[in-house]
Amino acid sequence: MESLIVPIGMPVTILTIIFVLACIVSMLFARGTKYPKQQTYTLDQKWTHEPLLLSATEDGPVAAPAHGHGDIEIGGSAHGKW
Repeated sequence: MESLIVPIGMPVTILTIIFVLACIVSMLFARGTKYPKQQTYTLDQKWTHEPLLLSATEDGPVAAPAHGHGDIEIGGSAHGKW
């Protein structure tokens, strides 16, 4: 095991140092970059975008459970009052 320290440890150490230096250089070049502020949506504004469907899967309805509660969409649903 001790004989592997130099052949494995030195390349790993050198690669780590190179990646850290590359990250530092990347951060230095990105300094001062201004990104446009995103407009915050509030409920009093009209929604102008297409409807969004956020799902963890692309699956359709699954078989009804044994108790007969009808079709169940994978991922569930949300309800609420505004």
